[in-house]
Amino acid sequence: MTEKLTGLELLRAPFKPHQINKLPKPYKSDSPRSNCRECGGYHGMPAVHLDYVGHAALTDRLLEADPNWTWEPLAIAPDGLPQFDKDGGLWIRLTICGITRLGYGDSQGKRGGNAVKEAIGDALRNAGMRFGAALDLWHKGELHDAEEEQGKLAAPDEPAAPPRTIQRQTVNLDEWRVKIAACGSRDELEALWHTAKDGGAAESVLSLIVADGTRRFPKEAA
Repeated sequence: MTEKLTGLELLRAPFKPHQINKLPKPYKSDSPRSNCRECGGYHGMPAVHLDYVGHAALTDRLLEADPNWTWEPLAIAPDGLPQFDKDGGLWIRLTICGITRLGYGDSQGKRGGNAVKEAIGDALRNAGMRFGAALDLWHKGELHDAEEEQGKLAAPDEPAAPPRTIQRQTVNLDEWRVKIAACGSRDELEALWHTAKDGGAAESVLSLIVADGTRRFPKEAA
């Protein structure tokens, strides 16, 4: 009989597929918008889809781990409300099971009340990651070598939205790196992205192509 996880150990437990959402990241900022067959949304295409856990699912996990968990802003404004920095970001302290760690979030360009809620949720996800919550979803591929392989992009290995199930592939990234290096322009990289996408390549491959385009052609990067 499997022992039930509790406290901080529970935070590191994988989230179920129905608790994981999709966040599309268009390849270019001016990419034409169209209906997406992968996430069902309407956004710039082509795009890489990053998996993430929403505010409600994370809050449920925090309550399971510690019903008395709390968070507080790192700074208070003169009006008594949380103090946002010059970039619209929010630093917080998240305390779980008596342990406190910092987190940072922003509203990703949103305004008004929704911006405040988005920043808080983003900060909680970031701080929760410091405890191990949804840590696997911050990386493509294997947990410990994702950053070296994919630059700044951080997301889960495979799509996990229902009715699909999470499946890990063995991907020869060195072979793809050779193909990427042979591309001498953004158009060639985009063509390679489409070829990889149509051929069922793993998200780690698509992200690797995007990261290379961002690094080598920064003026046209999203």
